[in-house]
Amino acid sequence: MLHRLSTCLRAAVVLTLVSGLGVSAHAQFDPLRKGAGENRQKLTAMERKPFDWKTLSSLTDWKNGPAPTASSFDGKVVMIVNYSDWYRPAARALAIARKALETYGKDGLVVIAVHNPEGWKDAAKPEAPAGTTMLLAWDQKGDFRKALLSAQDPNFYLVDRAGQLRFADIANESVDDAVKFLIAEKQQDAASINQREADAKRAKDIQDSKTAALNNQADLLRNLPEQPFTQPAESAYREANWPKLPTNERGGNQTLESRKITLPNAGWSPTQPPFTGRAVLLYFWNPWVPASYDQMQRIADVMQRQHQRDLVVVGVLTDMNALGTRDDHMKDEEKAKKALTPESALQRIKEFQSARNYDHAMVVDLPGSVLKTVTSESEIPLPFVAILSSDGMSRWWGFVGAPEARGALDRVLEVDPGIAARRKAEAEYLRKAGTGDTKK
Repeated sequence: MLHRLSTCLRAAVVLTLVSGLGVSAHAQFDPLRKGAGENRQKLTAMERKPFDWKTLSSLTDWKNGPAPTASSFDGKVVMIVNYSDWYRPAARALAIARKALETYGKDGLVVIAVHNPEGWKDAAKPEAPAGTTMLLAWDQKGDFRKALLSAQDPNFYLVDRAGQLRFADIANESVDDAVKFLIAEKQQDAASINQREADAKRAKDIQDSKTAALNNQADLLRNLPEQPFTQPAESAYREANWPKLPTNERGGNQTLESRKITLPNAGWSPTQPPFTGRAVLLYFWNPWVPASYDQMQRIADVMQRQHQRDLVVVGVLTDMNALGTRDDHMKDEEKAKKALTPESALQRIKEFQSARNYDHAMVVDLPGSVLKTVTSESEIPLPFVAILSSDGMSRWWGFVGAPEARGALDRVLEVDPGIAARRKAEAEYLRKAGTGDTKK
């Protein structure tokens, strides 16, 4: 009988993650975006550009106030939600908007709720919460939706304090965090974000050029082909000074031990990476549990780039409902929507990767066999990671923000005999490449 896990949804704040794996605290918020393919690319291209307030002129029957102008929103964060009162999931989007307004309306949030061309006459037209601005309007001909590439209700768009369409068509579960981020952002910071990032990119390009000039082997190393080498003996792994295993947070006399971790053979995106002579960092996530991936996926990508030859980072998509997450509060249609199959899970992975251009690999493991092998704890803190040595044994696991996380990873990279053997083979290849002799 499989042991069922329940997740303890302790979301990691950026500062905690910084203390754990040493990633910059200045990373921009990146919400989960809806859609994929060409339409998603067009939506993303609309972001960080001035919002065209003239599109509001196609809307009619304004409620809770007159038709606004661009000046109405100066210095405000504007949430635009396309909804349909007659379609239950889309109607709930209006409730999400109202809740955000009740929380952040006093801080400068404004909501524009735009109803579908159908059903406006009989639609409920609620008043704005006291002291806030929530304007309702009718997209009678659908022109407003066409301008925003809004394919199907509901859709959320957020305009920042500088009047830029900051986030286009984001997932419902990301709305609150996105609003919170934009509300906390100063108007001048929003206005200068493109320039600041362009300056940072320029500075990075200059530094990269200097690095390339100083080390001509950098490009060769990045594209280094896999080199054959003799695998270290088991005794080398037994004798290595591995990091101390995590403690049993629940107490008791249970002794935690390293275990052999076997990853799935199928369900990889974009492809299954090479593991020979490399350590592995696993994180466990689910698209319906933001605490499992929000911030973590960006950190994972940074770690992959920092240790591109010695470490393989893998996001393991796990069906946390199957692992015991309580969903008694959800309606049947919500449960059905969140139910994943191997095919739909792989599609969700590809949507995440295409929207964010990640460098690290992901794999589907809906039964949760990998996570269950890593730990038998009945509760896990999120984001949850496991560090494996090159022989596939788990050497540390737990909360990514734990003080021990970074030290454990550094220790594995330092003492892993498989990494040392692979590096030696690569060094010999580079030496021969430098002399023009690469014959074996």
